Amino acid sequence: MAIQFSAQDGTFDLGRYQGAPIHLHMGFFVTAVLLSSPFWHRFNLTGLLLAVLFVAIILASILVHELAHAEVARRYRLRALRIDIHVFGGLVQFPWLPHTRSQDFAITLAGPMSNLAIGLVALGLLAIVPGAERELIQIANQYVPGPPVHSILEQLLRATAYLNLGLCAVNLIPAFPLDGGKLLYLVIEERWNPNLATLVVSGLGLVFACVSTFVLICTVLAGIPIWAPPEFGLNWRAFQAARQGRGGWDVYAY
Repeated sequence: MAIQFSAQDGTFDLGRYQGAPIHLHMGFFVTAVLLSSPFWHRFNLTGLLLAVLFVAIILASILVHELAHAEVARRYRLRALRIDIHVFGGLVQFPWLPHTRSQDFAITLAGPMSNLAIGLVALGLLAIVPGAERELIQIANQYVPGPPVHSILEQLLRATAYLNLGLCAVNLIPAFPLDGGKLLYLVIEERWNPNLATLVVSGLGLVFACVSTFVLICTVLAGIPIWAPPEFGLNWRAFQAARQGRGGWDVYAY
């Protein structure tokens, strides 16, 4: 099936998974360009090739994460409505919540575990790929080893490992709407109540959002902008709702 672009909502239709449409939003490319900036900044053909390939790896890694959610849910007879890949990562929408808390836990955990698996496989392959070569360069009539020359494959494997291990770690942050937040929410909700679960998760989300903002400011000043979830606004709204007794994980999405 050919990739189609919808001018109405600015998304690419990447196909279907068990009937659920997969939409790629233009905002994804903003994140992808930022993440691949170390390659773009080389200003040569090798850097350009690595950047383009890494953007494809980012897309594949996020898509695998969301498909992992959808596949585990399908095994529990819960089919996805649609899958979106956007500036903040990805999202799978379901028509209703899983039947049991254990099913919900398994569906939620599937996403970050898929990235962990990809990261570990990339590290394993990196261990068997030939290391960097050093060419001899002449300095004052003497030949000395030059800087290491890493192959394209080695660089992509290292970037894939770091990316996916990072995606796993970020998604396990206990905050709205991340997988780690949902897992912690389920644990607290089972023992106490939805309102306390929302209060705790959103409170932690506010802390991590502040840390993320501080890191962004520092890295912008350093010329290498790095941003990671969670969003401050979303967690603040959840925190306020919990204080008013309206806590709950209301979005049937992962």
